[in-house]
Amino acid sequence: MSKSRRSAKGGNKSANPAGHRRVVVLVSLVAVLTFTSALLLALAPAPLSPQATSSLFAVDAPESFDGLFDKTEVPIQQGQWKFIYIHHSQTMSGSAQTLPDPGADLADHFVIGNGEGCTDGEIQIGRRWTQQQTAGRTPGADWIRPDCISICMVGDFNQTRPTATQQRRLVQLVEALQDRLHIPAGNVRCYPDTKSAAGVGTHFPSREFYAQVLP
Repeated sequence: MSKSRRSAKGGNKSANPAGHRRVVVLVSLVAVLTFTSALLLALAPAPLSPQATSSLFAVDAPESFDGLFDKTEVPIQQGQWKFIYIHHSQTMSGSAQTLPDPGADLADHFVIGNGEGCTDGEIQIGRRWTQQQTAGRTPGADWIRPDCISICMVGDFNQTRPTATQQRRLVQLVEALQDRLHIPAGNVRCYPDTKSAAGVGTHFPSREFYAQVLP
């Protein structure tokens, strides 16, 4: 009888390490899953800001501009827009989400990226366009006409020129707006202001740009 009891006790001792290992494995598995979940949440992109409701990427297909006019939340009224205003962000990088001050709305209808902060040539469509609202005031500008479409080119053009893709996409966007809204080249405006974001800086190729837009 005593021998049987000693055998039973010996069996219990040999089983305990296996049970301990199962507990360790389970705890380790939970820890790994918790860490993985936290890592995925950290790497997940932030929710889209209402500042940029959609984007047209750097593709040259003319039909890519149809959405500018056919998918606004508020219908475009013919004659509502008579001018196009172009300026730089006076920053080396940025996007429709980062250019406005915290808590403020994007002042522009469109933002064209330079590859630093958003894709080179990406046209970000602001809420003011989808809602057909007037542009906000650009820092350095006294005011902006209520019938003027505002386009911001990301970059400091006192330091460098726009990228070739930015320039091409700007011309495409302006031509699309001119064609659909009947805006003449004389109403497409950019100013060589070197002191603020209200102008296009010293390195913006104004003559080359105006030679390419619709008459």
